[in-house]
Amino acid sequence: MTSNYKIPELLQDMMDWEQEIRHVVPYLETPTGYFLQFDPYDHGGYWSSPADAIVFANTGMDGIHYSFLTDFGHASDLSLAPVIRVDPMDFGNYARIIASNIRDFFALSFSGHEDLLLNEFESKQQYLNYVMEQEDDARESEYFDGKRWDLEKNKVRNLAMQRFDLQPISDGYSYIQEARQIRRGEVIIDTLDGLGVALGKDLVSDCKRAEPHPWHEKEIPYDHKEQLKSYISSADQVGLFSLIRDSQAQGFDDPDVYRAMKDRLVSFGLTMEARKLMHYR
Repeated sequence: MTSNYKIPELLQDMMDWEQEIRHVVPYLETPTGYFLQFDPYDHGGYWSSPADAIVFANTGMDGIHYSFLTDFGHASDLSLAPVIRVDPMDFGNYARIIASNIRDFFALSFSGHEDLLLNEFESKQQYLNYVMEQEDDARESEYFDGKRWDLEKNKVRNLAMQRFDLQPISDGYSYIQEARQIRRGEVIIDTLDGLGVALGKDLVSDCKRAEPHPWHEKEIPYDHKEQLKSYISSADQVGLFSLIRDSQAQGFDDPDVYRAMKDRLVSFGLTMEARKLMHYR
């Protein structure tokens, strides 16, 4: 595990490149379409933001942001960490895997799948119908020059694909479904947020022995505070991490229980995750 995260080279290069070409596409709010950043202690700032997430891009809309999922310190190289979309307003589906790594995230975006990264679709056909509706939607108005926006957006896409050697992804919907399937193969315990607990093979040699917390797939009870705290004080990593994910997914927010989870994270050396878990609590 690690709490010493370095910014992925691609992200740093992308941020530098944005500054270089900003004057070339002045009609775009940002060249990439995102507000890029890197602060290992920033997980998004919402109660539903996973404690083991690190934000690298904000959309500026409804709090939606994109983050590296570190699996509580087990993804030491952020360039290889899964990328999640966190949508605080989408209750029940607020955190979803959207790319296996940041390179694929940008490849999806610059291949024209920004809407797919931003929204959840029940089927491929629903996504294709959405794309067709967007294409038919005339965005021209006295306040917005749609043709100029499209021209500058396409210019950025072409420049980015060449500059960063990104491979086009034609079928974005299938890519994301495959990325989620890969994630499911790595998960040893399912959690209500859909992310699950996925740890290194060095920690869990026999996945069948991995056990979630005692309230797995149940509503976490507020009137069992002492049992919760007692369990947390001796919980192994798998149990603790699954309880944290389920607590956030359910909106469970007993401050004493969260302090106990924070202290247990610290005992595992996860001070960064402990600090983020207690954000606003």
